[in-house]
Amino acid sequence: VATERLPAESFVTFESGHVRPLALSPSGGLLFAVNTPDNRIEVFETRDGSLVRRGEAVVGLEPVAVAARTEQEVFVVNHLSDSVSVVDTADPDHPFVKATLLVGDEPRDVVIGGSRRDRIFITAAGRGQNRPGDAVLTAPGTGRADVWVFDAGDLSAPPHVLTLFCDSARALAVSPDGRRVYAAA
Repeated sequence: VATERLPAESFVTFESGHVRPLALSPSGGLLFAVNTPDNRIEVFETRDGSLVRRGEAVVGLEPVAVAARTEQEVFVVNHLSDSVSVVDTADPDHPFVKATLLVGDEPRDVVIGGSRRDRIFITAAGRGQNRPGDAVLTAPGTGRADVWVFDAGDLSAPPHVLTLFCDSARALAVSPDGRRVYAAA
């Protein structure tokens, strides 16, 4: 029996670059990992030096960063969806998206800051359908990146949007006391 060999078709995979793909819960008992190609957040329990898979939740498209505010609340940045999924992890076996924050174009990172860890900081490009006002993309001397700041106690309140003088902000870092947030461009 003669078989004809067909040439393999080429396949180009596209995945957004990770910024903060792993996060521990404040107690260190849970590890959260983005599963970028499958659009999920995965939950693992840290037990006796090993990881035990607990659950997963479908989030937006191309998750690239995760931050745990509490044992029960995790924020996942969805690069292609221009959103952040707020995931309830009270039951680690059955986490679910309880809210979605719409932010600027191509968000990249999220951190928890503020002296009471009550502010959510998210980097995004200074454009997009969710951004308030018109983006000024061609004027010299204008910032083209944003940091969106949400109040963790009232996620439905309008965010404060800080514009940075750079092309796009990527990673964020928080001082140990939570009072300062640094953005890398």
